[in-house]
Amino acid sequence: MDQVPDTAQHFIECDTESCRNFSEFYCNTCHQRICDQCKQRHLEQNNGHEIVLYQERKRKVPSEKCRMHPTKNIDVYCDDCQDSACSVCFSRDHGNHLNTDLETIYNEILQQCQEEITDIWKTVIPKAEDNVKSLEEKRENVKKEITKFRVSMKKRADELKETVDSVLTNNNQKLDEIENSVINDKVEQQKKTEDYINYLKKIVSDLERKMSSIKLSEVMKFYKDISLATLKRPNKAKPKLPIFTLRTLNKEEIAKLLGEIELERFELASVTEVNEVSNQGHIPHHLSPLPPDKFWALDNSGNLIQSDMEGNILSKEISTSMWYIRGNHTVTTDGELLYTNNKKYTVYKVASDMSINKLIKTGSLEPGAIFSSPFNGHILVGMGTKSDSKVTIYNREGRKLQDIKRDDEGQTLYEGIDYLTENINGDICASDNYAKKVVVVTASGEYRFSYSGHESQSGFRPYGICTDVLGHILVGNGYISHSENCSGVHLLDINGRFLSFLLTLDQCPPRPCALCIDDQHNLWVGGRRSSTVSVYKYLQKTK
Repeated sequence: MDQVPDTAQHFIECDTESCRNFSEFYCNTCHQRICDQCKQRHLEQNNGHEIVLYQERKRKVPSEKCRMHPTKNIDVYCDDCQDSACSVCFSRDHGNHLNTDLETIYNEILQQCQEEITDIWKTVIPKAEDNVKSLEEKRENVKKEITKFRVSMKKRADELKETVDSVLTNNNQKLDEIENSVINDKVEQQKKTEDYINYLKKIVSDLERKMSSIKLSEVMKFYKDISLATLKRPNKAKPKLPIFTLRTLNKEEIAKLLGEIELERFELASVTEVNEVSNQGHIPHHLSPLPPDKFWALDNSGNLIQSDMEGNILSKEISTSMWYIRGNHTVTTDGELLYTNNKKYTVYKVASDMSINKLIKTGSLEPGAIFSSPFNGHILVGMGTKSDSKVTIYNREGRKLQDIKRDDEGQTLYEGIDYLTENINGDICASDNYAKKVVVVTASGEYRFSYSGHESQSGFRPYGICTDVLGHILVGNGYISHSENCSGVHLLDINGRFLSFLLTLDQCPPRPCALCIDDQHNLWVGGRRSSTVSVYKYLQKTK
């Protein structure tokens, strides 16, 4: 629980002479502490004095000397100049200006300071602490993701090393086979040559042995044998050695094999329909992607249905009582479904095992639109009536952090909140069908801008709204006219400037009310007159 410092004393004594009782009252007129026993006597002795509970007392204004008149105390507050002065300065310099009792102003300012302090302790500091916690979680998530990249690269490097070792082993086996073949050829050639030498030696030896007594016929035979021996000389075979070409190592090619590290960058491209998903006859009023290949849809009967990319229904229907068009569900970064039930004034959480638990009670205001921030896990809930609507921010555990209801001039921001989303800069974007405009505030709740449609169209009824990786705001115009086609998807930049009709009436389901961006940066669009959800690619990666 939030702790607000208490500056009160442990025991406050009565200021009445010789009385030491506990003082639970205070006289704003003479600035005295008074106990219950002395209160009546004080009023009888001081007719007209104002006695209040001690906690509601007015603080006595500390004495402060005028800089122009050091003997005079500052005791007047000028309403016109909004400055304090002594009575001499006020008479001389402020003419017919109106003035207020300095003590009244002093206590009003103290009260405002106390309210600010209380708000700081109860709202600002817890929100900042949540932001610190969120940043810590994001930092740890970054470390985890980078660790995943390192593990993947190490795994790929090991695979490459294994591949290199395998290639080296195969090449060595080939070399062994070639080496054995060449050596065997050489051994056979050597044997033939040795046999040839022995043959020649025998012929020469026989000739030399018979030279002294050899007959002519024998000489002719020896000559013929010698000639044949010359002809039988073994061929000199060339070695069959392999050719090895050492290729230059290319660092870029190796890096590509290992995997590339880069930041994804996108730009607008021409719109292309890449898929159509059947919602099994259920008209989608709102969509929430569930990566990698599932989604939740709210149908026109107020039922939540989980489907896959082929349109197969994967779970039993969840009844929400939200039969009218609103973005009453969202998926957290952990894959859990959150949805609102306006009849039970409750936000529910659906775990991965489909168990349903109460997360937030909204009191007397009906919850409608809801969005889970992918950046810090905060839960944005639009609630209220046409005369009293607001966006309330909760942390992921369901503790209230902030209400967003009025602008800096005290004017109501919303008439009705139908769909909610968050932009990459923290802006909160609300689709207000009653007011016929999109309202955008900062993360701290300060009014930024509103968008009421394009001048070329005769009507604007904003329904589904989402943002993309570039900070664009995409909003579906559900208004339709017999004379002009006004339905379609409007594309705005991060500051609310109209960029284009991303999808016109003939390009998307009629009266688009369900919009979302999936993890592949594709736009999903569902309309009020079809159960088919169309998927479009409109961003492309840049180098």
